[in-house]
Amino acid sequence: MSEPLPDIPSTLKELHRLRRHLRNLQEEIDRGPRVLKIRQQNLNTEEQAHRTAHETLKKLKLQQKADEGSLKETEQRLAKLQADIHSAASKKEFDAKTHEIAFTTTRKSELEDSILMAITEIEERTAQLPAVDQKWADVQAEFAAYQKEAQQRLERLLTEQKAMQAELATVEQKLPPDVKPQYDRLIKSHNADALAGVSGRNCEQCRTTITEQTRTKLLSGLFVCCPNCGRGLYLAE
Repeated sequence: MSEPLPDIPSTLKELHRLRRHLRNLQEEIDRGPRVLKIRQQNLNTEEQAHRTAHETLKKLKLQQKADEGSLKETEQRLAKLQADIHSAASKKEFDAKTHEIAFTTTRKSELEDSILMAITEIEERTAQLPAVDQKWADVQAEFAAYQKEAQQRLERLLTEQKAMQAELATVEQKLPPDVKPQYDRLIKSHNADALAGVSGRNCEQCRTTITEQTRTKLLSGLFVCCPNCGRGLYLAE
């Protein structure tokens, strides 16, 4: 008793499903590093913000200390000028010392204002620091959790991909020897889009209407390509 002829369109339908699923898997695998890169960039941005918050506070404290040193020197200079003004030997010298006293007094006022502003800002930034530190800790924890999840997802996808590739190879063995070379050429040219279903009388790839003769061949289990786009056809319904 002779073996039944293989139903090539049904095999192509299953191959199309497998190849599209493999393509989706690969796209998801490829998407992983891109998403991780974006998250790494966001992490770097948050790290810079955390570092800037601490460095800004440190600079403010250093500036306050420097201004306090300058204020002390300015006060000493002002006291000396005020003490020396009465010993001026001439009006010219007296006017010069008066001008310098006015300048030094202004400088003293500016330093006092600067120190006061620095103290206010230091207090505000110091109060904000716990929240800044907590946000940085949360961002790091979130990134670490995502890395772990991404690695688990990648392993799962690779396992599924390997299983699908094995299944694809098994189904491809059902293709007759005279059909396999044509199938391989289509796959080389169009990959997962090498095959197309026929819905009603239309090729789902190019929407061209097939002839009744072509549909009859499909129903008979023969290998048929779309006369317009060249895809290997199968009945979608």
